[in-house]
Amino acid sequence: MSQTNAKTNYMRIIHKYIPPYTMLYHIYMIHVTLVTAKALKIARKLKLSKQQQRFIEEACMLHDIGIIKVNSRKIGCHGELPYIQHIVEGRKILDAEGLPEHAKICENHIGVGGLTKEEIIAKKLLLPQRDMLCETIEEKIISYADLFYSKNPNHLFQEKDLRQVKAKAKKLGKRQEKLLEKWLKQFED
Repeated sequence: MSQTNAKTNYMRIIHKYIPPYTMLYHIYMIHVTLVTAKALKIARKLKLSKQQQRFIEEACMLHDIGIIKVNSRKIGCHGELPYIQHIVEGRKILDAEGLPEHAKICENHIGVGGLTKEEIIAKKLLLPQRDMLCETIEEKIISYADLFYSKNPNHLFQEKDLRQVKAKAKKLGKRQEKLLEKWLKQFED
């Protein structure tokens, strides 16, 4: 995270890309607000600085902005791209907005701590072939908090229980399972 004290008006950016009268806006705002609340709770528990907490708030509120470019009708996305590409599209959007650190979180928040180049190749994901991994404490907290909330309209307000989150990590692979266990100790104990 940079040492800049400038605050980002994330609502201006959200409104620029997602019209407030749409189904997508409703789903997006609920999802990112719940992820933000969980991430900030962890940040306060870890006694992160006010600057770090502000960055987490901003980045959480913007972490899924790339969904405007994907095709997922059930959540109101009418773009052309496969859902997985919301991560690189979000990075492009926030890079263009002059927010490279926030943009990085768009790309590495998925799964448990992002994706390795090897995972992208092995799973034949339509993504650039490079590591997209969480590095900073802020990135890790956001990726972790995002695991607990879905954008499924039928489950928007329901926090996933630990059993569900562990099952997802197991499905993703050994690296993700181990990382989740580490994060549980770091963020929950």
